[in-house]
Formats: sequence, C-alpha cells, structure tokens
Amino acid sequence: MQRLTLNFPVLLILVAAWLALAYSGPLVSALSEYGVHGLMQVKLMVFIAFFYTVALATSRCVNAFKPFAILLFVLAAPALFYMSEYGIIIDADMIINAIETDTAEAREQLSGSFFETFITLGVIPSLLLAYIKLPTSSATTKIKQGLAAATCFSILAVGIAYTSYDDFASLFRNHRDVKYRVAPFNVISSTVSALKRKLETPTQFIRLGQDAVQVSTSEKPRVMVIVLGETARADHFAINNYARPTTPSLNALMTSEPIFSYKKATSCGTATAISVPCMFSFLTADNYSDVARNSSNVLDVLETAGINATWIENNSGCKDVCNRIKTVKMSESRCEESQCYDIDMLEQLKSWLSNLHQDSIIVLHQMGSHGPAYYERSPNEMKRFLPECKSQELSNCSVDEITNAYDNSLLVTDQLVSQVIKLLKSHTELESSMMYVSDHGESLGDNGIYLHGLPNWIAPEEQRHIPWIVWPSDTFNVSKHETGATISHDNFSHTILGYFNVEASVYNEHLDLTKPDGRYAHAFATTRR
Repeated sequence: MQRLTLNFPVLLILVAAWLALAYSGPLVSALSEYGVHGLMQVKLMVFIAFFYTVALATSRCVNAFKPFAILLFVLAAPALFYMSEYGIIIDADMIINAIETDTAEAREQLSGSFFETFITLGVIPSLLLAYIKLPTSSATTKIKQGLAAATCFSILAVGIAYTSYDDFASLFRNHRDVKYRVAPFNVISSTVSALKRKLETPTQFIRLGQDAVQVSTSEKPRVMVIVLGETARADHFAINNYARPTTPSLNALMTSEPIFSYKKATSCGTATAISVPCMFSFLTADNYSDVARNSSNVLDVLETAGINATWIENNSGCKDVCNRIKTVKMSESRCEESQCYDIDMLEQLKSWLSNLHQDSIIVLHQMGSHGPAYYERSPNEMKRFLPECKSQELSNCSVDEITNAYDNSLLVTDQLVSQVIKLLKSHTELESSMMYVSDHGESLGDNGIYLHGLPNWIAPEEQRHIPWIVWPSDTFNVSKHETGATISHDNFSHTILGYFNVEASVYNEHLDLTKPDGRYAHAFATTRR
C-alpha cells in the first residue's frame, strides 16, 4: 500500500489547524462564558492557528517538523483531558504539582477516559502524521520552506493581532486564565516558567531564626500536635454549621472541651506543593516564593530553640518541610488494611507521647480528603453518606455521590482530631494543645470545577476557605469576635512560636494568634505561663 504524500505547506496548515481546533474545547467554553463570541472568537482561533504554524514551520528548518508536531499532540491530549474533566487550567504551579505527584497519586489520576482521550487525540494523530509522507527535500530546501512559511504566517499573525489589539488586550487583561487554556501551548510555556523558577531559586540553604530562644517554659513539658489536613473545605464541617453531621465526634466533645473553630480562615495556596511550604515558612501568601523550600521553616527554628520536632507522614511527602527533623513515614507494614488510613497515625502518636520529656511539636500529615478517589479515604465501617462515588472519573458520578464520598472522608478527619484531643487530655503530665489546619480546600463540581490547584487569582472560595480548629488543655472563654476573626496561613508559624514562647528575628507578634492582647486573642492565651 502506497503511503499518502502531501507537500509541506499543506501538511503544515493541516497540523496547525488540528492543534488549534481539536484541543480547544475548554478554551472555547471559557470564551463563551466571558461573552466572547462570533468574529472575535474566530479571530482568536485563527491567531492561535497561525502561532502554531510559525512554530511548526521553524521546526522544519532543523528537520524536526514531524517529531515536534507529534510532541505537541502527545502533550495536548492529556492537557485537554484534565482541563475538560476537572475544569483546571495549566500554569507553572500545576506543572510543579504534576512533577511532585507520587506513584499512588498518579495512579488515581489515570482512568479509562484518560486513556481513551490520549489514544484518540494523542496516539492516533501521531501515527497518522508519521504515516503521511513528505516529498524528499534537501536540507537547504527544508530551511527555505521553513523560513518562508514562518515569515508568511508571522506577518499574518501580526496583522490579526494589530487589527484586533484592543479586543485582545481587553480579553487577556480581564481574563488572565485564557492563555493557560490553550493546549499544548500552556503545557510548554508553564513548564518553561516552572524550570525558570527552579533555576532562579538559590541552591544554598538559607538559615533563618538562628537567634531563636525560648524565653520561658512550663513546669510540665509543653506539647503541640498539629493535624495537617489535606483538601478539606471549611463549609463541609458540621462544626462550621454545615447541615450534614460530618464532625459528630468534635461536636460531642465541644460539650465538655474548649474546642474552637475559626470560620474565616484562608489558605496560602490551592495545592499542597504551595500551601505546605508556605504555611510553615515565614513568608506570607502575598510574597511567597520557592525560596521558602530552601530556607529554615518554623520547625527548624523550634529545634534551634531546643524544642523537639517530629513529622508523621501519611501523604505524598512533606514538600521539603520535614527534611531536617525526625520523620516517620506510614506504610502498609504499619497498618492492618491494604492502605494506611489517617486514623492509623494514632499509634505512632501514642508511642511518641509516652516517651516525651521535653517541649515538643509533632505534625500528623493526613491523606485527608485527597481526590479524586475520595471513597478510598474512609474505611467501610465509617461510611455514613451513601451512595458514594466509587470512581476516579468524577464526571461519571452525580454531584450527590461525589459529595457523599467526600463527606465520608471528613468523618475520618473528625475521628482523628477527636482522638488526638482525648489522647492529649489523658496525658495530665503534659501541657498540651492541638491545632488542626487544612492545607487548602476543594472543588466538588461547583460551577463545573473539580479538585483544586487553580491560581489564587482565579480560584473559587471553596479551594481556599479552610477549616482551622484549636484545642488548648485549659478552659477559657472566647468571644464570637475572636473565632470570627479573618485569619490565614500567614498566622500559622508565628502562632506556633508564640505558643512555645520562642522569640526570634523571624517572629511577628502581629500574626501570632496566641497574643493575649492582640486582635486574634483566644484560648491559647490561657496556656501561656
């Protein structure tokens, strides 16, 4: 069978048109939502096609037209799937999230629909392009063809941009997310941005808080347990007035224990790779950068002040926060089930508390409500809300089924936090407190958006509105104003230093929730001796 032969200009235009149209579903949907219709939408799609034409024509100059086009197909197909399936956009932070995803997380993201999309829009077009034959040409001819096509379509692209400048400028100024919806351009540009950020981050470790000192101590060893939540949204906690009983144990404990929930807490970012390093650092959400991952964090500063720090990991990693302290990783060998549920960390905590003789902090890093396989986060005996979505393909489930699976995962968090409080309460030889804070929230199909990871400037409230619950061992009174205060991850590290009475150059008392005379004053103030 004779292979189909097409001359270069024809094949170039066909490939560019395919790239501009086949993977543009999420972009077109967004444009329609933003009121961009008709001629303006056509102009933008033609401009994108011309952009790809120029890039592909340039690759012809180095005899890489087909390999480059195939690379674009292979990148565009998964990008299209995840943008369509979960309503995400692909920026540098999303690329970093993907790079840092472990094997278990990656498996959860792969589904039948993913492979169907990848084969249909990635593999098959690549095979077709490889099958099509280009006329044999010399290297000089290829360079001439590439330069001629690149020049021609560059002029056309500039012409469209010039005549539509006002419309394009307004669109990109008011809707910054548009460029992150153009696949596979978004994958390539965001990967370059992520690599640039990595290269610009200082490689030498930056030591902070070397002057840290604990100015006063208690008669008893002081301990704080941090339950670091994953993907929990504040409006799904019954303790925050959610209609469903997702926190029955905490609500019951509140009748006898001083448990307080901040109802206006905001995360630093919308992904673990950003929020966890940010909240343990001394940077704020507004000035956070990757430098934080290569600098001393609050746990390092506590160790400098003579306070023991331990991290128990049941997630995909601590994002460099626990690199310099004792770390215990949960594994199947430590658990009775085929996986480790968050509740299994209690045994490690019990062992740690029984051997504690100095001021200490321990972090329990949850798997929490990590999606899309929410149903895997809760054991069968704890499932209360049925039927639940038992698929990673959330589009195959109803919103009610997704919500049921998600809310069941919160029951595990409720049980863990409650058991931590009871365990600390039983250790009368310690002066103890517990703080539960989630790293970020989650979208459950709200407005067609799932999971998390959208940039802060476009992220819906549910991806940043987080639960923040505290329990100190002493009884106290707290006003509605105090638990109704607007707080954020900016307060986290300074509150921990304040609780342990640690003074350091990195400490900011204005961000310390334990400050008895500050605008955040609450229960922690009574535990300071």
